Amino acid sequence: MVAVSQLAASFDLTIADTPQPGRLTLMRGDRIIVLTANEGLVSVAGQLVALPSPPLERDGEWYVPIDFIGSAVALVHDEPVELRRRSGLVLLGAVRVPQIVARYQRSGRQSRLRLMVTPATEYVIEQDANRLVITLDADALDLELRDVRPDPLVSGIQGVDGSPALAIDLRENFGSFAATTEPALGGAVEIVIDLQPRPAEVTRAGPPRTPSPGSGPGPNATPGAVAVAGETGADAGLPVLSELAPRRAIRAIAIDAGHGGDDIGTRGPEGSLEKDVTLAVAQRLRNRIESELGLRVVLTRTGDSTVSLDERAAIANNDRADLFISLHANASVRETATGAEVFYLSLAEYGDEARDAGFTGQLVPTVGGGTRVLDIVPWEMAQLRHADQSARWAETVADELSLRVPMSPRGLQQAPFRVLVGANMPAVVLEMGFISNPDQEAQLTSTTFQSSIVSGLLRSIIRYRDEIASEGTPVAPRDAVPPDATGRSR
Repeated sequence: MVAVSQLAASFDLTIADTPQPGRLTLMRGDRIIVLTANEGLVSVAGQLVALPSPPLERDGEWYVPIDFIGSAVALVHDEPVELRRRSGLVLLGAVRVPQIVARYQRSGRQSRLRLMVTPATEYVIEQDANRLVITLDADALDLELRDVRPDPLVSGIQGVDGSPALAIDLRENFGSFAATTEPALGGAVEIVIDLQPRPAEVTRAGPPRTPSPGSGPGPNATPGAVAVAGETGADAGLPVLSELAPRRAIRAIAIDAGHGGDDIGTRGPEGSLEKDVTLAVAQRLRNRIESELGLRVVLTRTGDSTVSLDERAAIANNDRADLFISLHANASVRETATGAEVFYLSLAEYGDEARDAGFTGQLVPTVGGGTRVLDIVPWEMAQLRHADQSARWAETVADELSLRVPMSPRGLQQAPFRVLVGANMPAVVLEMGFISNPDQEAQLTSTTFQSSIVSGLLRSIIRYRDEIASEGTPVAPRDAVPPDATGRSR
């Protein structure tokens, strides 16, 4: 709540001299605002405006909710008035103050700063000694910094006092940067700045000559040659076996366009069908992944066909996908329900015995003769071994989407979705929005909104891929496969 006397001074409002019990009148020229104590409806220039909470009178002073500025004062003022609750800013007049949400992430040796700028604003990036300065064509900045922690490349990020600019304080290890821009939902733009470290100055020659016992470096020794302590003879300088172990890599993505064929999913108030929206987004996402990341993409359906839930996971398994995402549109009996939601499999229904059951070995013939042991896991247990990675994948997807599209208050959840049960890789379900909401139905069928969804998913794939690559996570055994719903191994 804010005192009306403060608002009157700030916005050139006049308080009537003839107070009435339980009622207050404000004037600006010939436009009148009438407040009634404990009444949520306010008369503003002849029309009724609802407030989130009613005005209060305490000891002769009147108080109104802060939203009164945007919903009532704006109607009687000659200049534009905008209230921004998150930052506490009130903009009066034709001022240019873009909203900027800045997120900073570390991936391996590289760092990335992402700026979501609303509305889209021209900018310039300049390097000044040990700083990068991003200056925007604006009067001021409405800045929100998220997840900003010092690292080997950056010591801090902050706004520049008295200037519409953002400064990145660099450490000595910083080498170079590259910036790209991408359109976003609602007339916004995303600026992505990748920071690279200074190239390491390492000289290594090998294999080094092996000196004879008791001898020092000879006249023919190679300058800069490096031998590993404890290694002698022909093995000196060779990589240890752990360095040759396979690393987890993202090479193939399975995209499941929910529903299809006779299963239309849910229908919007204007007749839009969930099955059409999911297929359109799946195709857009496939094109972006193939063209920009060069990864292999598996679609569980490429047209208006019916595919069972278990078959969708089986397609992803058989095509050796490394990530699985199932696209859907939500619905609710509440027409106002809105926002995207990301789900990963709830394992609450699995008991401790199931979690500890492990795999069973089965002998299978190999090409050229002989046999090998193939690990078999029951279909309903396939996702268990990927539970932690699925949670991490879901968090990444939700985080990236939150910068681009409206999210539900429950943006990240667990649920026992059947389509996830048999997936033998990290897997999530994305409800892109509520098609039952007329406004979201229009968004879900628009090119701009679908492109924002795709951009968020693309960024989440890049981020997840880079994170696990930098950690050197070993590859999960791909020979462990679930049987299909009929019990046959797939």
